[in-house]
Amino acid sequence: MNVRLDIEYDGSEFHGWQRQLSGPTIQALIEDILSDVLNRKIFVYGASRTDSGVHARGQVANFHDESGRLSPTQWRSILNYRLPRTIRILDSGEAPATFHAQKNALAKCYEYRVLNRSYASALDRRVYFHPRPIDWNRVRRALPYFIGKKDFQSFQGAKSTVLTTVRSVHRFDLEEEYPGLYCFKVEGSGFLKQMVRTMVGTVLEAGEGKRDPDSIPEVLAALNRRSAGRTVPASGLCLMRVYYENASSAATA
Repeated sequence: MNVRLDIEYDGSEFHGWQRQLSGPTIQALIEDILSDVLNRKIFVYGASRTDSGVHARGQVANFHDESGRLSPTQWRSILNYRLPRTIRILDSGEAPATFHAQKNALAKCYEYRVLNRSYASALDRRVYFHPRPIDWNRVRRALPYFIGKKDFQSFQGAKSTVLTTVRSVHRFDLEEEYPGLYCFKVEGSGFLKQMVRTMVGTVLEAGEGKRDPDSIPEVLAALNRRSAGRTVPASGLCLMRVYYENASSAATA
């Protein structure tokens, strides 16, 4: 039986989604619990390999349970009982046999939140605190240049190997949630390692007056990471939604 999980997590204390030796990850914690309950090695496939410190409200994953001992809907309670409070299973249920959380994903939506005021938040860790002045009109001027199918090699993180650096960005918007708190909304077919964080870092440099907002086409054409801006911290990034062919299969924010 193919079981789908919709997952929410605060990534602040984790080394990303994907299992690794350097520290605790969301995938490893879920796999270890499933393997313990089912008494065999279980592999969990996630829609997005979020980096260390990145959060999620709409991560999707799937695993196969051939034991027949438990209903797919029971896994939410079982996992939430044993997982740390910073990881929650929002829903669990049976998925089609061919469903694969990563391979079947058509698009993903991320948010990046920037707190731009003179003092930090006492409550919200899911932001990038940036006390220096930003001209947000200059930031908005830069955003449309990212829309479309383009080669984003200039925005790819180091030590990343992919077959192609061409990606399609469908949306790159900016909203002010409340005075001083700005939220970038980025939606696309897929993203390179640290691509969203570097896009945000680059347009923030435009807002700081360090680069021309209209220079983004030149940065894209350079196909060189050094042409783009800084990679902003992971703390402000959150995976909000994963889209699949069937709208009812989308993890909602």
